[in-house]
Amino acid sequence: MESTRIEGTVNDWASRSFRALLVVERYGIDFHDQGTRSFDEVCREKGLDPAAVSAEIDSVAQPRLPVPIDENISLRDLIQHINARHHEYLKLELPRLRARLDRMAMRHPDRDGALLPRLREVFVEIQADLELHLHKEEDILFPSIGRMERAVANGNPLPPSPFGSVRNPIGMMEHEHTRVEELLKSMRTVARDYVAPEYACANFRAVFNTLKELEADLHEHIRVENDILHRRAAELEG
Repeated sequence: MESTRIEGTVNDWASRSFRALLVVERYGIDFHDQGTRSFDEVCREKGLDPAAVSAEIDSVAQPRLPVPIDENISLRDLIQHINARHHEYLKLELPRLRARLDRMAMRHPDRDGALLPRLREVFVEIQADLELHLHKEEDILFPSIGRMERAVANGNPLPPSPFGSVRNPIGMMEHEHTRVEELLKSMRTVARDYVAPEYACANFRAVFNTLKELEADLHEHIRVENDILHRRAAELEG
């Protein structure tokens, strides 16, 4: 008996997110020349099981929704959550989005008012700022907060710090958060609220969808750090 037919075009499946696009590419499905064709038919012509391929796309392209957090967990556990949920996500997505935007901007330097080069330019700023920012948090601020929490839990004095009060690096991190949020606004403006133009291929749409997801995740990331981690660390010191 024939398996259930998978609805939608190749473009519909490939453009869901950058991760979906990578699955489609890995199976050798040509979303440029076959983008408007039935996803089901193209898979079968290549000897692929449409249900299995679509299930794999579903598994990587689910919307990245905010995760509820118990604000009273230990700071150590909160930091582990931030690293696993947000930092690792950025370390994976930023380089591969950059590589894709580099190629797109090179191939279409003048189209639509140089949209892609302008988008790449602001993304490069965001990537550079974030990569340095993550390094500062993981190597300086987070370990310092962890040492403070352990000292208080053991009834010991707060350990000496090279930067004085923990409020000093917190202030710097929040200043950098503000800059990232301003750059995100600029990127959204360039991308016209991430509404892909009519001519956009699946590759273009997938990148737009993932940039929109990245923006939402960064807003949640910044909220958790500013409103929960930083506030509690300052209270712990005080």
